[in-house]
Amino acid sequence: MNLRKAVYFAILRLRGQALGPYFKRIWREFQEGIPPDTTKKSLVQILEHCKQSVPYYGEVMHRHGDSFRDDPAEYLRHFPILTKDIIRSRFDDLKSKDLDRRKWNFNTSGGSTGEPIKFIQDWEYSVKSGAIKLLYSTIIGREIGERELYLWSAARYIGNEKRGLKFHLINKLTNTSFMSVFRMTPEQMRTNIETINAKRPKLLVAYATGLYELAKFAEQKGLEVFPPESIITSAATLYPVMREKIEKVFQCPVFNRYGSREVGDIACERPGFQGLWVPPWGHYVEIVDDEGNRVPDGSPGDILVTSLINYAMPLIRYKIEDQGILSPGKSGQDNQPGQVFMEVLGRSLDIFVNKNGTLVSTGHFMPLLYFRDWIQKYQVIQKSHSRIVFRIVKGDSDPKPGELEELAAKTNLIMGSDCETIFEFTDEISPPPSGKHRFLISEIPR
Repeated sequence: MNLRKAVYFAILRLRGQALGPYFKRIWREFQEGIPPDTTKKSLVQILEHCKQSVPYYGEVMHRHGDSFRDDPAEYLRHFPILTKDIIRSRFDDLKSKDLDRRKWNFNTSGGSTGEPIKFIQDWEYSVKSGAIKLLYSTIIGREIGERELYLWSAARYIGNEKRGLKFHLINKLTNTSFMSVFRMTPEQMRTNIETINAKRPKLLVAYATGLYELAKFAEQKGLEVFPPESIITSAATLYPVMREKIEKVFQCPVFNRYGSREVGDIACERPGFQGLWVPPWGHYVEIVDDEGNRVPDGSPGDILVTSLINYAMPLIRYKIEDQGILSPGKSGQDNQPGQVFMEVLGRSLDIFVNKNGTLVSTGHFMPLLYFRDWIQKYQVIQKSHSRIVFRIVKGDSDPKPGELEELAAKTNLIMGSDCETIFEFTDEISPPPSGKHRFLISEIPR
C-alpha cells in the first residue's frame, strides 16, 4: 500500500477536492479500456452548460441550434474561434452564471507572447487537471511519494520559504522538490547539478530549454549527473537536438509534455508510442488554417483547444497560439481513444515568413548551429522578411575562418538569396519574465 498517496488524497478530500477518486477512475479506465465515446459525452455536457449558463456561448448557440447533441465535433466547426482579445472584451459574458455556487480562482496565462490574459478556473478543473497530470507521471513510472524534482520557474513553486505550512506539507508528503530555471548562470547550473545528485530523483520535470542548457553545461564541464529513471520536459518546444543532448547527458528517456496555464496539460508522450497523446477526459483539439478551417490530420496548422473540464469559464475552440500536427488514423497505435499530436511545432508567432509569404519552420535553423563549440547560447531573430539576426553568447573559442559566411549562405538557402544575415555577439541573453529562453523569435506580424 502506498501510504503517502493515501494520506495525500485524504488531505485533499478534506479540503473538498476529490482528486483521489477521479484519478483512480481514469487510471482504471486507462488500464482496462477507455469508453470510446468519452470525448463526445464530455463535449455534449460542456456545450449543454454553455448554452444554459454562459451568455457569450448562449448567443452563439442560439444561432446554430441544438445539433451538438448528435455530433458535437462537427457542431464546433461553426463556432467562432476564441482569441485572447475576445476573452478580454467579453470577460463577464464568458463567466458561468453559477459562479456563486462554485469554488473558483483567477489565473493568468504565462505571457510568453507579451500579452497575458486573466481567466477563471474552478476547483473541479483543478481536481481533474491534477489527475491528468498525475496520470502522465504514473504512466511513465513515478508513483506519488517517489522522489520528484522540478527544474521550473513559476512563482508558486519557487521561493518556497514564503509559502505556508500546507504547501510545505504537501511537498514533503509527495516527496517533491524544486529548483529555479530563471537565471541559468554557471554558478546556478552547478548548484542545480549538485541538487540533482543529492536528491537522486526518480522523475525529473523541467523546462525543455532550461534542461537543455543544463545538459550542455554538464557535458562541457565534464560533470557527472545522476540519471533519473525518466524525464518530462514541458513549457517550450523540445527540438530533436535538445532531446538528443538531454538523453545523452542524463542517460534516461525524455517524454515531452504539452500544455498551458489556460487549459492545463493537453498531451504527453508515452513509453512505446509515437506522438503526444491527448487524454479524452481533458481536451478536444482541432488544427485549422489561417482562415479558421480545419486541415486534414497530418497537416500543420494553428491549434484550437476546447477544455472539457473548466465549467467556471469554458474555453471553447481557444486559439492557444501554437502550431501543431494531429496524427491521422488510429490514435497512438493502440486501442485507447484520444487524439495524438504527431508534432507540436511551437509558437505560431515564432514561425518565420519569407518575402513571398511562405511559412518557414524555425526548426530549420537549429541544425545550422549543431556542433559549433564556440556557441554557448543563441537566439535567431527574424527582424524583417529579408533580415535574420543571430544573437550569440560565445564560449571559450572563436568561430573558424569562413564559418560565419557558411551560416549566412545556409540562411540564404532557407530564407531567400537576398536575405541579410547579421551576427551579434553579447555577454548574456537575459531570460524573459516567464523564465523560458526563446531560441527562435519572429518579429514579423502574421
